[in-house]
Amino acid sequence: MSVSASGFAALVLTAALLTSGCLGPRIGVVDTRRVLNESVKALRYQKQLDEREKLMAADLALLTPRMRREEIEARRALYLRELQEMKRELETRLDRELREAVAQVAQQRRLQGVFVKGNTPLGGTDITGEVLEKLK
Repeated sequence: MSVSASGFAALVLTAALLTSGCLGPRIGVVDTRRVLNESVKALRYQKQLDEREKLMAADLALLTPRMRREEIEARRALYLRELQEMKRELETRLDRELREAVAQVAQQRRLQGVFVKGNTPLGGTDITGEVLEKLK
């Protein structure tokens, strides 16, 4: 599962809260790689995909001896489309939930903006742990 860089860049803009900072801008950073590897929701979504793929593979294995090659190929193509659609839906849901979590943390911490860690040449407050908590 992945959250696109352009999608997360949009997150930066939507999570930017225009509050008055006393000592300059208050910027947060989020390690998206860590979120994807450690987030309970991201891991749960990946598990759902893996389980569905295993069920489809088992189904194909059972049907292979009883069906013609063309039928098996058609079924395999159908399953691949279903998996791709499921993956797209789960990624969209995770992206929305990640945006909401970042926006909540940014508001609570009174941050003016949030950037992807690694793409930020300047420092910032790492809010990754707090975002992970929100994604449980």
